[in-house]
Amino acid sequence: MRAGQQIVFYLDFISPFAYLANAKLPDLAARHGAELIYLPLDVMHAKLATGNFAPSTRVLTGKREFIRRDRLWWAQHYGVPMRTPRAFSAPRLNAGILVAQEQGRVRRYVDAAFHQVWGLGGDPDDDGLLATVAEQTGLDRDGFFASVGSPDTTSRVGAIGRDAARRGVFGVPTMIVGEEMFWGNDRLDFLEACLAGFETKKTGVALCQPHDL
Repeated sequence: MRAGQQIVFYLDFISPFAYLANAKLPDLAARHGAELIYLPLDVMHAKLATGNFAPSTRVLTGKREFIRRDRLWWAQHYGVPMRTPRAFSAPRLNAGILVAQEQGRVRRYVDAAFHQVWGLGGDPDDDGLLATVAEQTGLDRDGFFASVGSPDTTSRVGAIGRDAARRGVFGVPTMIVGEEMFWGNDRLDFLEACLAGFETKKTGVALCQPHDL
C-alpha cells in the first residue's frame, strides 16, 4: 500500500448498506494503515445529480421486499442487528458528521448514529435520537444542534454533494481510493484487494486497475 493511503467513504444514514459497510470498513482500513475519511451525502440528491430519476426502492414492492431480505442476510452474515427505521430523512444527522469530524470524534459519531437508526430502528431526524447520538459521542448537545442546522454546515454538505457528483458518485455507500471507486457493501473485498496491492495470478495486474481477462 502506498504511504498515506486514504479511503473516502460517502454515506447517508438512511442507507442500510452504508450501515453494513461501516460495520467492516474501520477494521479494514486499520489492517492496511489507511485513513478513513467520512463524508455525508444525501443519497436522493446524489441520484438526481447523476441523472437517475428512478423511483425509490421503497415504493417498488417487489424490489423493496428483495432488498429487505438481502440486507437482513448481510446483517446476519456480519453479526449486527438490523431494524427498519421509522423514517428516511437524515439531513441533520448527516451534517453531524462534519461537526464530529471537527472535534476528532467522527468514528464514534458514525457508529453511534448508525446503531440508533439501523440497529434500533429509530427516526434519524428525531430530536431525541440526535441528542442521544451527540451525548454518546461526547458532543455538547446545544452546540451540536446549533451546528447541524447552521447555514455554514448546510453549505459545506452541499459542496460535498456537488464534488461527489463531479467524481461520478451516484449512490451510497461509495468508497474511493485514489481514483478508483467502489460502490456497495458487497465491493469491500475488491476495495481491500486494491489496498493490499494484490495481484491476480492470471493477469499479474492489481485489482484496483481492472483489465479485461
